[in-house]
Amino acid sequence: MKKILLLLSILFCAGLFLFNSCKEESMDESIPLNPVLTPIKAVTAQDGDEIVSAVISDRNRTIELSLKNLRSLSSVDVNLSISKRAKLLSPQDTILTLDLSEPYQIVINNLYKDVTYTLTATIPEYIEIDKSKFREFRLNNDSQQMEGNIVYLWDGGVMSQPENYGEIGYRNYLTGECFTVDMGDHYNLKSFKANLYWAYTNVCPKKYELWGYEGEGEPPIDGDWSNWTKLGSIDNSSSTLADFAEGDVLEFAKEESLLVRYIRVKCLENYRNPPTTAISLCEITLWAWNM
Repeated sequence: MKKILLLLSILFCAGLFLFNSCKEESMDESIPLNPVLTPIKAVTAQDGDEIVSAVISDRNRTIELSLKNLRSLSSVDVNLSISKRAKLLSPQDTILTLDLSEPYQIVINNLYKDVTYTLTATIPEYIEIDKSKFREFRLNNDSQQMEGNIVYLWDGGVMSQPENYGEIGYRNYLTGECFTVDMGDHYNLKSFKANLYWAYTNVCPKKYELWGYEGEGEPPIDGDWSNWTKLGSIDNSSSTLADFAEGDVLEFAKEESLLVRYIRVKCLENYRNPPTTAISLCEITLWAWNM
């Protein structure tokens, strides 16, 4: 009888132990320590008047910024957005001004370990100049408007083929010998392109020039050509209808490019018979070197 009681006691204690163990396991509410998969939520930078977002690769631990408006990477304003569950170790601030001419290391703890991301930035060798800043800068010897509006020259309207006038709403700017444009900032010009309205006939320019103002401030209002520098000449007399969509293009070597803000287009001869200096265009586009 004593043996039976002893055995029952042992079984009771074992069952009680198992019950308490299972109860404790079922009540375990601890959160497993998993790493934060995206510790850096976003990286942005001030690129001139724009804010651009970086491309972040959590697999490669890289952050890539592409900046098109800055002329230098030596002083870039950067903003980091960090996950609440991650801890930024280096740098210690999220609002920074960085020299990104060399790769920059960002160290962050993702709850599991410290990881390092490499931040890099690039600027293109050249950019298309922002046309939203263009405006007419009328000088005393500029020609009067004869048809259309000068703002048509930077509204994006370009014909894909000759005489397809409806494609741009029959918009062109027709004026006399010359007109002046303020590009809104100083640029080292890389390219100038003029898209034509008339296809090598009528008031389409045949021989014309691009001039730039190298001086500081605004150019003298009298428009004296001695204050201006001729940047290049265009003669499209050998062009064919197949060349029309491409437009007339001037290119400037980087080492010879001049820093200008104000440009003038001067027509020497159009396709009328006899020729005059009236000029009609539907768009101008300029590119600048990043220097």
